[in-house]
Amino acid sequence: MRWAGFVLTVVLSLSSAADAQATLPIAEVALGAITMDGMLREWGSATMTSVGTGDDASMRFALGYDDDGLFVAAEVHDDRMVRTAHPGDTEDAVVVTLALPHGRALAATELWLYAGVAGTSAAVAQVGAIGARRRTSPRGAQIVEAPLARGAGYTLEAFVPWSAIGDHDRLEDGRGSVRLRDVDQSAHPTVEAEPALVPVDRAHLDLLVPLAPSNGETERLRSFLEPRGLAAARPTHEWRIDVAEDATPEHVMIIDRFVVVIGPSYQGGTGYGFAELGIAAVADLVRVEAPVDLTGDGKAELCVVLRQRSTSGSRDLFEVLSLSSPSITSIFDVEIRKETPQGSVDATARIERGRRGALSAIVTASGAAHGLDASTLREPPPTDVQPILLPWGPIAERTFRWNGQTFARTSERPNAHYVDPASASATPTTSTSVSVTSSEPPPSMDDVIAGFRREAGIGARARPSFDRSGNMAGTSAAERALVFGRELVVVGPEFRDGTGWFRYQLPCEASDLIDFSIADLTGEGRNELLFRIRQTIGDVRREVLLIYMFTPTDFPNVLTREVAREREGSRIENQVLTAGGHLEIRPGTASGWSASTWPFGDAAPTDGVDAPLLPWRDHALTFRFDRGHLVPR
Repeated sequence: MRWAGFVLTVVLSLSSAADAQATLPIAEVALGAITMDGMLREWGSATMTSVGTGDDASMRFALGYDDDGLFVAAEVHDDRMVRTAHPGDTEDAVVVTLALPHGRALAATELWLYAGVAGTSAAVAQVGAIGARRRTSPRGAQIVEAPLARGAGYTLEAFVPWSAIGDHDRLEDGRGSVRLRDVDQSAHPTVEAEPALVPVDRAHLDLLVPLAPSNGETERLRSFLEPRGLAAARPTHEWRIDVAEDATPEHVMIIDRFVVVIGPSYQGGTGYGFAELGIAAVADLVRVEAPVDLTGDGKAELCVVLRQRSTSGSRDLFEVLSLSSPSITSIFDVEIRKETPQGSVDATARIERGRRGALSAIVTASGAAHGLDASTLREPPPTDVQPILLPWGPIAERTFRWNGQTFARTSERPNAHYVDPASASATPTTSTSVSVTSSEPPPSMDDVIAGFRREAGIGARARPSFDRSGNMAGTSAAERALVFGRELVVVGPEFRDGTGWFRYQLPCEASDLIDFSIADLTGEGRNELLFRIRQTIGDVRREVLLIYMFTPTDFPNVLTREVAREREGSRIENQVLTAGGHLEIRPGTASGWSASTWPFGDAAPTDGVDAPLLPWRDHALTFRFDRGHLVPR
């Protein structure tokens, strides 16, 4: 180990009361900053955390880390020290529990730190899984104790390498606890006291205290997030990959609507790069792909799909972002979807890996149309991005490859189904509606639904999981809304002239759609569409209320709110009421959770889904429609 140098200021802002513990800080230590002598001189700037009270069975401690391992500093008050030459569970010890990410789960390791007794026994560190046999003095571990300056007890410093503990690359996603085991009888040893931050249960590692690593990267990230009101936000996507500067990987994150890059070499290791995605809400980030090198410089680029909305509809963009310093910039954009009140048209964009050392390419291709054709989609191509390849356009597929300055077109495949706009008729096509002539009676709603079934590939005998009728689109006749699997279809005798339909794919699997209903929530005489869907995040299952409404130009989402949460038999469920022309959500009931056992804290949501109401704290909310959204009164 290297022990010469200066410690970065270790600042642990933490309550001294274990029951108020929100996080377990663990501060980055500069190279060679701690002298392992049992004296806590280098920890003078640390705010020590306390467990226990009084002159017996109490302790103050702090944690630190560097690239090599974990540091522990403790000041223990104990009126009688119990130690043998071969320490075990029934001897005095400082116990540090760390549960670090291992794949999608947490893997827990405990450090049992035994202070030595002068002339009798040396200090010992043991490491192992909870409840399992522990390894004594793993290679590279160090532990030293010293007597307290006043009173009975000792101070202790320890270092344990990460190789004995686990992977610390995702330290910020870990959890932990620290406790003091106090044994007061040598002849018949029993644990008299064990004050701790929180109890340790290996079956419920998620109930341990979240780790809060503090380092230069953390501080730079905090300086970016706090001025934007995102102090509690967590990344929804993140990678450690080489995107800039030297070969050292950077930390690339998507947080809220921002792409953020931080790294030990990025901007000299003192700054960060960021870019705000061109979307209005987090939900408009449609897709994110893992960074990949598209320009041949050995640095990865980030590819995302963004949904941009306007009064006339929406479009999806496939965008490539260069993450190199000094700034994050968009270097390629192409439309891959358009939606208007009349329907939608899709295309695709994919990365094609280069062969034999050639650069990777971006391949775009035309897709399918729903409710639109060459006669009904008449708008000039965009000038700010590459235009969408239309099913009836002259090009079916186009390939782009980096030429050192930009993504240039390198090949095109003509479209065998090209339709000359000058010859396009205004008659609706069978792919989007039921064609009729003036001499024939208008189609029935069953005919229109049959046309949708053919387009969506849904068998004639398939029954809808939900079938609701009411005024939804503002016509004088009621519409009918049906759900087949993930597909929502809306038809009506006056909706789209009684010959077409509206089609929407729900953001969940068919098995996770719990309920679908309609209700007038704005008092305007037409119904909004309410979906209740199930989402699974780790070991947590939540139910989310999604509310949409028809407008003359769009089908916007006007509310997204969690109304139930469940984990390991505990559940909280809000009550949703829609009578009387308004929406009311009440806290409802809780089973297995209370104010003292609720494990999720009060952190603000970071994924665009409002948190559920808590029965022990919150009051009922009544919602009103304001500037495009349902908001609490």
